[in-house]
Amino acid sequence: MPNRPHIEFVQAQMLPWRRLGPGLARTDAEYKLLSHDVATGACSVLMRYPPGWTREGPEHLGAAEEFYVLDGGLEVDGRVYAADCYAFLPAGWTRHHMASPAGCVLLAFFDAEPVLHAGAGDGRAEADPAAVPFQNVLHMAWDMTLNDPKLRHLGIGRKDLRRDPVTGERTFLSLILPQSEPPGRRGPTERHPVVEEAYVVAGSLTGPHGTMHPGAYFWRPPGIAHGPFGSRWGAVSLVRFVGGRHVNLWSTDEAPFAFDAPYAPVLPPDLAHLALVPYVAAAAW
Repeated sequence: MPNRPHIEFVQAQMLPWRRLGPGLARTDAEYKLLSHDVATGACSVLMRYPPGWTREGPEHLGAAEEFYVLDGGLEVDGRVYAADCYAFLPAGWTRHHMASPAGCVLLAFFDAEPVLHAGAGDGRAEADPAAVPFQNVLHMAWDMTLNDPKLRHLGIGRKDLRRDPVTGERTFLSLILPQSEPPGRRGPTERHPVVEEAYVVAGSLTGPHGTMHPGAYFWRPPGIAHGPFGSRWGAVSLVRFVGGRHVNLWSTDEAPFAFDAPYAPVLPPDLAHLALVPYVAAAAW
């Protein structure tokens, strides 16, 4: 089971960009560390590639990589991942050539320390049925099917990006409709038996810890009660359920909801100072 501290929530704009360092590419790339498992090296990051960034292989990662392009574009072995493109590449996936002619910002998730190894992988990653080599999410249709009546007020839509048939892990875009709030401004809380991780791509979403704007990120360990939620003008988030199959477990009592809920985050010690920093919604990263 993934072992990371509860983060709910931090605006990525409040985190520093860090350089990957010389020698990794012709031009340095940068990253923001959203969360990290110190035991395994697994991590979630924002990556920023400057215009003209290139990297030559062959090489492969010792970790599975999942990424979603937020802005710009990334080329990998002739395949162009423009904004709103997604991939899940199992550990060992060979990369011969990577480039970002105009620059790129993307979300990336690694299930182990993302260490690069020289040379091609053994080919098993490319043959893995769990791989999602390329998906243009912009061209996918929203699934507006209601799968939990207790979430009816949010009018949730989904675009499924990945669902592991063995582990039940799942990644999807979540759409919440504008002017949605719990009936009577109260509602039950929910829990999941697995990790829920999310990054707000667009819009805003309000819950008991305040209002999340584009760039908001949380890592919620199993069993943490959360909600209810609402949105003034809608929201789109990338959501991952990590470590098993997603199930909603509802409380019998109800909690209040308010659109003016103050920022009251749950943060680990190294991020605790961010609770004192006021955030004004601006750029998305």
